Amino acid sequence: MHKQNPHLNGYDMPALVRAIPELAKHVIKNPRGRETINFSDPISVKLLNQALLKHHYGVQVWDLPEGFLCPPIPGRMDYLLAVADLLDGLNISQKIRALDIGTGANLIYPILGAAHLGWSWIGSDVDPRSIKHANLIKDSNKNLKSEIQIRQQKHGHKIFDGMIQSDEYFDVTMCNPPFHKSAQDAAKGSARKSANLHRNKHKRGSTLQGNQALNFSGQSNELWCEGGEKAFVRNMIRESQQYALQVGLFTCLVSKKENVKPLVDEVRKLNGQVSVHEMGQGNKISRFLAWSFN
Repeated sequence: MHKQNPHLNGYDMPALVRAIPELAKHVIKNPRGRETINFSDPISVKLLNQALLKHHYGVQVWDLPEGFLCPPIPGRMDYLLAVADLLDGLNISQKIRALDIGTGANLIYPILGAAHLGWSWIGSDVDPRSIKHANLIKDSNKNLKSEIQIRQQKHGHKIFDGMIQSDEYFDVTMCNPPFHKSAQDAAKGSARKSANLHRNKHKRGSTLQGNQALNFSGQSNELWCEGGEKAFVRNMIRESQQYALQVGLFTCLVSKKENVKPLVDEVRKLNGQVSVHEMGQGNKISRFLAWSFN
């Protein structure tokens, strides 16, 4: 995890419970006696996120409609901080202006980026329900309202077109793309996560009981698109070339390691400069591509 990540040393549960008292009844102890929550319980995860956002980032109002993705905040912050390191190397003097592709109902990157890094944001999404809820979060928090704007992408096959106006410039774009190829593929992925979670819980001494709902939700546009992650990011790379003079640095998460090389080759085929950056959260390795045409 990034050395400047506020969550580097784990969760301060007493402080988080003070922020959101309702979290108290969801706190459990792991086999090593450390306070945590049941991460397979969506209610516990949402309350934890509310507490983290309130305690660390001053976000007083945050919630999600049922069935929408509840993001892991430490990992999201890692991506932001790694991108911030790249921008620091560019010696940008003005306030950073960022575009979040697929901001979702949770609005997490603009929230963290505005509250922790002081950037201004445009968040875009194709789903009108996500747009409505993201606006509700933004308008309910004074520290976010002036720093974030939300735009609906009305053309599902477009990414930057319509989101970047002719007179606009962004220092960076970010994206957590849908990575499944179909609804069936997404369901299989959730089933695998569920099986792995139960298996690991049994190894450590499970606190999961019965048929508790698993925290693997998400709307279709959040989870899958035709061709999956590889096709989505390839389309993003191709379209990004049209906005080479309006964006300093394009970035996008890539969840599948086997997709990295063909996507790097795609940028180079368009005469762009590209780099791959890995991030570690516990046993998990995530990565993102960063590219430009300057």
